Amino acid sequence: MSNNDWYRFTAPRQVAGLTAERIAADRAAAERDLDFVLARTGLTNHARILEIGCGWGRHSLALARRGFGAVTSIDIAAEPLAVGRALAAEHDLGCAFDQRDFMDVAGGRFAALLSLYDRSCCGFPSEAEDSRSLRHLAGLLQPGGWLIFGINDWPFGLPEPSQRWAETAAGLELSEVIPDRAAMTCTDRVTLLRPDGRRSSFELTRRHYYLPELRRLLAGAGLELASAWHRLDESRPYGDGGDGLFVIARRAGGGDV
Repeated sequence: MSNNDWYRFTAPRQVAGLTAERIAADRAAAERDLDFVLARTGLTNHARILEIGCGWGRHSLALARRGFGAVTSIDIAAEPLAVGRALAAEHDLGCAFDQRDFMDVAGGRFAALLSLYDRSCCGFPSEAEDSRSLRHLAGLLQPGGWLIFGINDWPFGLPEPSQRWAETAAGLELSEVIPDRAAMTCTDRVTLLRPDGRRSSFELTRRHYYLPELRRLLAGAGLELASAWHRLDESRPYGDGGDGLFVIARRAGGGDV
């Protein structure tokens, strides 16, 4: 199954774990994330922004609180979007949430594409698929527009293989981490054996890159790497050997964003 199937399978579980305390902590973290990103891009609140893989919308809601009124946030799973819409209504925030795959977005000329803590932009099983993704994203940006993406669990090196069994309400579940050092990919696989004997498998496979490789992929899409970080933290520039990779890249050209 595709990476999208894996996410649609896991998204309801993530939503089920959203306590009030977790939402409050994520809101505070989103504000810090935006402080970091906006300081480095100079985006103003009239900028047209597309947020990819928005989940329950913590960054969307934070942008709305800052007066950004031209933000569209998309995700492929219905459950987190429902949470985001409810929170936006509760706090009277004008957020546009849309259930769709970013590869289906056409037109645009956005000032920025934002995809924080999501694997979508450069999280496919092969370099060819990642190149296609980045070219599509570059085509959505206006000249001089920004692409900002990254996650905390993008290891500097591939993890070790592992297996874990668990009994769940849905059935017996096997979670596996399967690295392929020859292909430089890692697969997270969940196999669910239901009480009636039916078996389902969901996989997320990502190609892992070192920074020079990623710089080459960005350049091939017409994007220039501006900076890279292990965390959205001034003290964590990429290169200290830690996990995580966050990228700020820019489409060739200029203009006020």
